[in-house]
Parts: sequence; structure tokens; C-alpha cells
Amino acid sequence: MGRCSCGLPVRASLQIFVTMCLVSSACAEAPGSTYHALPALREALAPLGLEVEPVSDAAANLAWQAPARDCPQVLRLSASYTPAQMHEQDSVSWLALGRDADHDDHVADGVAIPAGETAALELYYRGLRAERRGQVRDASASAAFYGPAAPTAACMPRTWDPMEDAFALGWPLLPARTVAVDEHWNGLRVEGKCNRSPCVDPQTGGGGPDNHHRACISMPWRERLAGVYEIAGQRVALVESHWDDGHEGQGIETDRMTLVSLDHGRPLWSRTRVNHRFPQPTADRSFAPVVRTWELQAQDACAGALPQLGVAIDADARAAIDDALAQLADAETLRRADARARRENPDDGTVRLPSP
Repeated sequence: MGRCSCGLPVRASLQIFVTMCLVSSACAEAPGSTYHALPALREALAPLGLEVEPVSDAAANLAWQAPARDCPQVLRLSASYTPAQMHEQDSVSWLALGRDADHDDHVADGVAIPAGETAALELYYRGLRAERRGQVRDASASAAFYGPAAPTAACMPRTWDPMEDAFALGWPLLPARTVAVDEHWNGLRVEGKCNRSPCVDPQTGGGGPDNHHRACISMPWRERLAGVYEIAGQRVALVESHWDDGHEGQGIETDRMTLVSLDHGRPLWSRTRVNHRFPQPTADRSFAPVVRTWELQAQDACAGALPQLGVAIDADARAAIDDALAQLADAETLRRADARARRENPDDGTVRLPSP
């Protein structure tokens, strides 16, 4: 009898061929893309103490689920800059995300959001640009998209809107279907302020008649299923993303790695690096290119989060998580307090976040 991979004699039945492929390690080898992405993924997750192993899956169903009604999710968001910036320092923020109890959307827990359906969400955020009381907002989710998401997050050297940036960076657009490993698809649109970068001279940052031949429109995120892996018994998909302004090696290039829990349809970790080569004001009052690193970590006690994989949560983080959950549960009180403060004192120091 020949080998499973093409060496079976013609007389062998299809049933025997399939059976041998299922039990043979040669036929169960992970796709090449999975192994190619593995070293960078292991290096990125090393600070969390996670051990990653490739699995043989050649495809995965990529679709978001809504947070369970009885378990809001809490995400740790961090941003850092190299070199240190004048107008924004390294920061850690917290975002709690749960179902909106006032809107019965009929989206079930624990399964992918059905095609054409939208889950109504409520979020609480405290951190960069909302340090004092935090903020509450409405949000929504489909099988492909969490939002509202900032269309400028991919190109900005600093935070624009921390909540909309989070949706744009931590929740890539998913196809909401079965995807082959190494398959590519178009992600969220990148536009607005990002359309300025493609039509400037990458050497000088200038526009004008000499640059009218440049197309002032930016590409969307480019997404790829890099591989399927196992961490502490849980299957995860690595979605790699790229955006650039068309000035290869000269302008802005942004790369992202996102781990999606396949069983629970949520991001458990994501890291985005924006290589912004147009000089920015630095902490030492000079100008220099900046690399902005943004990271999301799912640190709640719900299924599919990092603690379920064995990642330890320290006391300070636990206190921040508990506070975010308490504030989310009492979101209406915060909404009323904000409305009253704006009526009584429009200049009370509350940060007014701009819309992209």
C-alpha cells in the first residue's frame, strides 16, 4: 500500500484514502502559512507566558459573537510610543462591553451573530481622554463588524477617539464565513484624515501642484487568516492585517496581529504597530518619526478571555476590572450625571471627544 499523500494505488477506495488521511500525521500537517507565522506569534505572546502550538486546520469559521448577557467583557487597552511624544504619553485604559438591556435584539449568546442581525451593546470606558469619570456609549455588533469604528485609526500617530479607535484596531472586519488559511480579504475602510497621506510627497510631506498626480485616497485594511493554533486547549485564529499609504518604505505602514477565539467569537489579544515616518513633535521638543504600539488584552472572567488560558491578573488590574463592570452596570446613572454636568457647567473640564 502506498503512502496517504498521493501514493495510494488506483484500486484503493476513496473511503480508505480519507480514513488514512485522518489518522496519518503526514496528512494532518498544518499549512505552511501557520508555521511561517508561528515564531512572530510566540515572540509577541511571550510576555503573557502563553504557549502556542500549531494545529492542522486548513480553514476556520471567522465570525464575531456578542458578549454573553450574564458576562460583560472587559478589555485592557494600552498605547506606547517610540520615541516619547510631546502631546500624548504612554497609557493604559479599560473598556467594558456588555449587552444593552433596553434593546431586545434576539441575538443568542454563545453562537455567531446571524447574518443580517445586529446586537445592541453598551460600553463603559475609562482611561486616556476620559480619566476622571469615564464615559458610556452605545455600540453594536454583527458577525463581521464591531463599531462604531474610527476610519482613521490605521494612520494616526496618536489616539483620535479612544473608543472608536479600539473597535477599529481590536476587532478586524471578519468575513462571517469559513475562511481558508492564507486567504486574504478586504477589511474596514481607512479614509477621512488618512486620505491626506497618499497624496503628499513622502520626502517632504508637502502637497501642491507638483503632487496632483497622486491619488488622494487610501486603501482599506488588508486582512489574512495566517493560521489556526491551540493555546491551553483553546483553538484560536491568527488574523494578520496590513495598511499603508502607498509610499512603500517612506510613509505610514501599519501592521496588526489579532488572536480570535474560534469557540467564543471574540478577540482575546491584539497588537497594532503604526510606523509613522512623517515627523511628530517629541517629548524633547524635537521632531522625529514615531512608532505607535497599541495592544488589547481580554482580561475578564468570561469564556475565551486570557485568564481562561492561565494568564494571571494582578490586584491592580482586578480592581480596575471590577470598577469597569460596576460602572457599566450603573451606566444610566453616569449618563444622567454627564447630562446634568453639561447643563450646569459646559466648561466643567469634561473631555469632549471629536468625531472622525
